[in-house]
Amino acid sequence: MKTRRDFLKNLIAGACATFTLHTLCSNSVADQRRKPNVLMIVSDDLNDYLGVMDGHPQAKTPNLDKLARQGILFANAHSNAPICAPSRASFMTGILPTTSKNYGFGKWQKNSVLKSVKTLPEYFRENGYKAYYTGKVDHQPKYSAWDGIGLKQYHGPVAYNGKEPVPHPSVPSAFGSVGLLDGTFASLADIPAVPASKDAPGYTGWWHARRNKPFRYVNDDDRDKMWDEESADWFRGKIKSLENDKNHGPFFIAFGIMSPHTPHVAPQKYFDMYPLKSLKIPVIKEGDNEDCKYDEVLGGKGRTHFTALKESYSELDEGLRAYVQAYLACVSFVDDIVGDVMSTLDNSKFKDNTIVILFSDHGYNMGEKDYLFKNSLWEESTRIPFIIRDPRYAKNAGKTVDHPISLIDVYPTIKDLCDLKGSTVKNKQGAELDGHSLKPFLEDPESGTWDGPDVALSVVHENYSVRSKNYRYIRYSNGSEELYDHTEDSYEWHNVADNPKYAKIKEKLKAQLLKMVPSVPTAAANKPASGNVRK
Repeated sequence: MKTRRDFLKNLIAGACATFTLHTLCSNSVADQRRKPNVLMIVSDDLNDYLGVMDGHPQAKTPNLDKLARQGILFANAHSNAPICAPSRASFMTGILPTTSKNYGFGKWQKNSVLKSVKTLPEYFRENGYKAYYTGKVDHQPKYSAWDGIGLKQYHGPVAYNGKEPVPHPSVPSAFGSVGLLDGTFASLADIPAVPASKDAPGYTGWWHARRNKPFRYVNDDDRDKMWDEESADWFRGKIKSLENDKNHGPFFIAFGIMSPHTPHVAPQKYFDMYPLKSLKIPVIKEGDNEDCKYDEVLGGKGRTHFTALKESYSELDEGLRAYVQAYLACVSFVDDIVGDVMSTLDNSKFKDNTIVILFSDHGYNMGEKDYLFKNSLWEESTRIPFIIRDPRYAKNAGKTVDHPISLIDVYPTIKDLCDLKGSTVKNKQGAELDGHSLKPFLEDPESGTWDGPDVALSVVHENYSVRSKNYRYIRYSNGSEELYDHTEDSYEWHNVADNPKYAKIKEKLKAQLLKMVPSVPTAAANKPASGNVRK
């Protein structure tokens, strides 16, 4: 028989249990709200042409330089696959191309390894975050992975012939022939006028191919907005809505900037920043390609683009100057987009609880080694801007990390900084994360020690490069080698792979490569040249 004392005892126990449950739930909600937000800014085809990176002596990038001063700049950061599709599939899944064998433009969601792991937004969402993106983040987006989408990717505006987009008529025909996107570089003020032909009625004005309508341009102050500008507007609206949502938990926003990917088109004011008469072109050594092994195995757009540019102008320098001007104009345009986005964030209540990580998917050769494109294993194609601003490490703001790192480290770094829990693998066909957290370098940028390797790996199909602090070693699929000493040769002009003085260094780098990719050929006779592997 229950007494009054038993009743009171049970009542108190129940109240305590209710209080404990409420406290646990409250703490869970509070913990969620204390979790850091993440803004990941990804630029497309942005090489080291930043003021803070000294890639081009005249580059004007005050906003990117400011972000570097507010955070940590990783000055020796590299793309694992220096072309859009495999690079983005890799850093969004945390899986190296050498693990997944995803080297090209095939749909990554059909890759047996990549479809069996959780993408960054999927993993964030499992950990209580909301995930949003705008612009170009994945090359082939998995829309179901996100809670919300701003603008989908679009490269433009473009010229138009009354029926379809065409290369800009101001671009010399030889270079325009390389393709609509890659063959276009022009100021918005250079309004295309395409004459009529037997196949099309002709058209004057810019064209918005995604919306299938004219792109209005009168002058820089009276025009339609560029796609990246519209994304910045979307971001401003998203941040405002998040501020007004009192029940919203932590967020992950991926902001994909389309520029400076081709077409190299930007408002005139950015071209005015780089007058042709005083513009410096890349330092190029005549005959630099003679001791390279690239053409034994590879080929494709980098060579054809360079040749087309050379054929388009009476002097190569003239062509390079016009091309570099357009590229730098787009870089400064990107800088203003970054400034706009950061201003929105920093004027919001999320400023002190948001990690910002900015990087590019790969770099870009600007004529070095007779090559005008991405997807080479040389410094210009692999080196990228990489900045992390985490308010918790503000005491180290403005410092630089020289240790080689790569994009494969993005996923594990974010996982670590946000304390995300659970497996990143969906099933037994998946693989664990290949990269390593960069948190030790945020804690101690000058002498931080980490679990990662001493080299950054880059791959073009089955051709490999490792970049250490002082050297770059390349091994092609036919066994040919290149070795560059960055302590004496920052331009990679002299291939010293056969120099006995570097024998021990080469063997050490080769051993590091083989540790990361055991399938690398060890002798030239092991594999014949494989021809052009690029799309």
